[in-house]
Amino acid sequence: MVKAFSFNDGNDGGGYALAALAVFIWAAWLPATRVAVADGITPLDLCLLRYGIPALLLAPVWWRLGLMPKGLPPLVFLAMMGWGAPFVYLISTGLSRASVAHASTLVPCMMPLIAAFGSWIIYGERIARQRLVGMGFIAIAALCVLASVLSGAGTADLGTLGILLLAATGWASYSVAYRRSGLTAMQAAALVFIWSTIIIAPFILLTGSGLPDIPLSRIAFHGTAQGIFSGFIATIAYGLAINRLGMSRAASFSVLVPVLATILAFFWIGERPSALDTVALAIGTIGVAIVNGVFPRYNELHKR
Repeated sequence: MVKAFSFNDGNDGGGYALAALAVFIWAAWLPATRVAVADGITPLDLCLLRYGIPALLLAPVWWRLGLMPKGLPPLVFLAMMGWGAPFVYLISTGLSRASVAHASTLVPCMMPLIAAFGSWIIYGERIARQRLVGMGFIAIAALCVLASVLSGAGTADLGTLGILLLAATGWASYSVAYRRSGLTAMQAAALVFIWSTIIIAPFILLTGSGLPDIPLSRIAFHGTAQGIFSGFIATIAYGLAINRLGMSRAASFSVLVPVLATILAFFWIGERPSALDTVALAIGTIGVAIVNGVFPRYNELHKR
């Protein structure tokens, strides 16, 4: 298969910078999506901005790859689409009621837990002991979010939490399937972008788009935030980071997403997480760090 954008100069410093850039953009994407919802952009229009723009920009990748790459199992392809249009549709729907702190704890934190269980159930992959400890932390964080919602903090309800968990499941299905796709990070993203655009287009034609009613300046802002930064630049940066650092070291940066997203939401849109939400975020972040192997000494102790 075509290896797109496969640059590797062995410069770890550049790889870390690329991974950090991608993670910062994806962290900013959560409050940016909350702002888009507040601006009246519908979930369907948000999907169009998020996937349609990078699909055009990455056209050389999916054009050379083909819409249905040879050797890609249909079930793997379908699982990869969990990170496509359904993911953004669910996230934007959930963020119409949930805070960024709740979404940060449930989606980026729960994703590795769901992915690990999915790999265990479907492929029989063993879950290492240290990862089980991290997953326990993540489960406790999710319970804290549940307690926060049941106590009446914020505007989220149980249905909203269910929507966010479905989004995390879609992302996890992509994560599990991608490792068995035989595609590069860039190729896999380009394939998801173009197919999401193809899927969205008929619904836009049937229901119409609300974008003509949005001021052009706001469309330009959200198109840049969703399509160019989150979809295009972050995808290229993360793909290059994987080339330079390897998958595990690049993925370890994802531990920063929940905290960064919540901090950005505080300064950008004035969202103040409750004390319980802050505890949930801290516990969930520690859990993701353990699952991703950020604490090497801890991992070595549990291998003995």
